[in-house]
Amino acid sequence: MAAFTPPRPLSAADDTAAFDCGRDALNHWFRRHAWRNQELGVSRTSVICDAESGSVVGYVSLSTAQVERAWLPKAQQRNRPDPLPAVLLGQLGVDLRWQGQGIARSLMIYALTTVVCLSGQIGCFCVLTHPLDDDVRALYAAFGFEDLPFDPGRSMAVRIADLVRSGFGATD
Repeated sequence: MAAFTPPRPLSAADDTAAFDCGRDALNHWFRRHAWRNQELGVSRTSVICDAESGSVVGYVSLSTAQVERAWLPKAQQRNRPDPLPAVLLGQLGVDLRWQGQGIARSLMIYALTTVVCLSGQIGCFCVLTHPLDDDVRALYAAFGFEDLPFDPGRSMAVRIADLVRSGFGATD
């Protein structure tokens, strides 16, 4: 059984070139943009690594975002600012060698817990994501993400209040 590191910030020493999740767009972003975005403060990428080799097993990126009030279900639009503050779960990938071992789930739990904790310090209405396809949509739906019915880009979001009710960010 392989051992993995806890999520930690991406570093310049991480070998992003060796990472392959089987999706060209995610591989390209991770290899070409993750570190540069980290340096610029545009997004923060966290990685889980193989404890023995140090190779990147999976990654997730977070950044600030906003959601247009008009994209929300009508019942959630009333008395809300426009736009609403959000955190973007922008990229999530697991290397092909490690898929099916719960890494994506661990990264999701880490990311959502991080956002809930952050929301205790700054205003944040929801976590927003832009799924690549229906398989990815199903992963996000399992964590409570719902389609934004009026967003032409077919984004999904989960409200911070719903994450808190589900136990994210709870202290032991």
